[in-house]
Amino acid sequence: MTRYLPTPSPEATHDAAVFWSWCRKRELRFQQCVACGRFRHPPMPFCPHCHSGDAQWMPADGEARLFSYTVVHHAVSEKLRPYVPYNIAIVEFPRLRVRLVSNIVGLPADRLKIGMALRLVWQESDDGTPLPLFKEETPG
Repeated sequence: MTRYLPTPSPEATHDAAVFWSWCRKRELRFQQCVACGRFRHPPMPFCPHCHSGDAQWMPADGEARLFSYTVVHHAVSEKLRPYVPYNIAIVEFPRLRVRLVSNIVGLPADRLKIGMALRLVWQESDDGTPLPLFKEETPG
């Protein structure tokens, strides 16, 4: 697959580093609070709901939907200019009640539809880190 966008900047927090370590294994996982059971993303040291510091990393289930998106037509930097137009998508995992900012690949912007079913695909960044991206889920 052709690279969708240039490599993002590395994350600096410990919790984000754990997220990316799972991605390097091609496993999309989210933090789940041990105390109240809620999932959260982006990763953080404490649950925003019950303030517990106990979390476990659970795999994302297979159901993903397009919650929202925007299509960028004007590059914010020279590095992104060759990629316009590109989309920035909020992907929702309804059963987990968690969302992830990503991109939808392999689909022109005029075919993106809120609520459409998506499936996870991986694309290696310049440094070899697999990035979680999404494609349209095709029936069958």
